[in-house]
Amino acid sequence: MYRWIIDYERGQGGLESHEVEVGEHSIAYLGNEVQNPDRTLLMVHGFGGNKDNWVRMAPYLPENYRLLIPDLVGHGDSSIGSSEDYTIEAQAAMLEAFLDRLGVDQVDMAGNSMGGGITVYFASRYPDRVRTIALYDPAGSDRFPSQLDEALARGENPLVVEEPGDMDRLMDFVLEKRPFTPWPVPSVMEDKAMARQNVNRKIFNAILSSGEMVSLENVLSSIEAPALIVWGKEDRVLAPENAAVFADGIETSRVELLDGVGHVPMLEVPEKSANLWHEFLQQHPGQ
Repeated sequence: MYRWIIDYERGQGGLESHEVEVGEHSIAYLGNEVQNPDRTLLMVHGFGGNKDNWVRMAPYLPENYRLLIPDLVGHGDSSIGSSEDYTIEAQAAMLEAFLDRLGVDQVDMAGNSMGGGITVYFASRYPDRVRTIALYDPAGSDRFPSQLDEALARGENPLVVEEPGDMDRLMDFVLEKRPFTPWPVPSVMEDKAMARQNVNRKIFNAILSSGEMVSLENVLSSIEAPALIVWGKEDRVLAPENAAVFADGIETSRVELLDGVGHVPMLEVPEKSANLWHEFLQQHPGQ
């Protein structure tokens, strides 16, 4: 039943599952079939998430856009790596190799949370590969602390599911508008998250120990791609005040703050999230 529901939601956006070998890793991704697409969109999920975080947004994007939605290394159905594979540089390099493997030269790139931080780094490191970027509650600035920072200071991490009941608490922490999720999806998600808790801790610790994802402010001024910055005003994971940091650092940028929305706009308000991105892309047709 769980698999049927997931496949149904993917199908609503014309998405199918694929897998490709990228270096030493097997990368799972969702994609649609589009002949001569107007744009190719690369969408990057956050910590503990996976490619399906973008599925509910996909049906609201134009059918003439090609969508590429990978599972990062250590997430979803992609292979598990070492601590070195979870750094921002390694994940960005994997995404570049992923595009090479698929024969894609340039994309419009979006990222949420950790995926937003990876998107920022990717745009600064590989400017020729990115036409525009869309950042949905991105990691990369700790100038304004959040409720997550307070929890971590107490020795708690609400983003790692360890025991029954933790998934429900995680959803309440991350989401302000909790979308309808049919049975048995929540229970299966919790089982999967508990089974991956050691990997998730490893990924989270690798990010914190390197310090890369915590502060990307020094690379913002080097980003040439126009940036759309979308942030839920009720985000408890990353403080929405940090939207101004990204806007001040990136020369061409636009900020949209969403009332009553938490950390994952693509799940909470998928149509609004898609429309904002599509409108932004229309304003920046690129080359």
